[in-house]
Amino acid sequence: MRRKDDTKARDILRATLEEVRLVGLAGLSMEAVARRAGVATGTVYVYFKSKDALLDQLYLETKQKFTALVFQDDGGPLRGAFTRIVTAYLDYVAENSSEIVFMGQMANSPYVTEATRAAVALGVRPVMALLERGKAEQLLKAIDTGWMAAFLYETVKAMAPLGARLPPGERGHFRETVAGLCWDALKA
Repeated sequence: MRRKDDTKARDILRATLEEVRLVGLAGLSMEAVARRAGVATGTVYVYFKSKDALLDQLYLETKQKFTALVFQDDGGPLRGAFTRIVTAYLDYVAENSSEIVFMGQMANSPYVTEATRAAVALGVRPVMALLERGKAEQLLKAIDTGWMAAFLYETVKAMAPLGARLPPGERGHFRETVAGLCWDALKA
């Protein structure tokens, strides 16, 4: 049996991401993924037993990369950590449109296994811990942390495409403004 090539697996995942951006989940075919990745269709099945398995793995890896880049609390002053999370999210959206489209389509998809959902949920722990720390330090409102997280997520998600359309030189001010608005809404 041939050994699997990590580069080939990454090429297949990258091709899947691009295909989903172009045709959506419903239009995705293993043949199109193979063509875009420059491999035979059978090769895709060597790496991923099914379309479901391919999409589930891609979702897990995409979400893990996203959370590793965005949801980091260095334990420093709360406001700085809060601002870094908001601005990192905005930057990620501006620089990773294919990933954002894919995560949005997959979020409530039947392709995602419960194990993957559980693993993805672990990724938001730093944000929840940051919000809890803010409440404990009486810097953030004493309201349900889930509500705060939902407010923050939905606000930044709605604002991110606006910032992504700005010229790069104007994004810094936009990012700081959005972070300030979110902070003002949640501060005690």
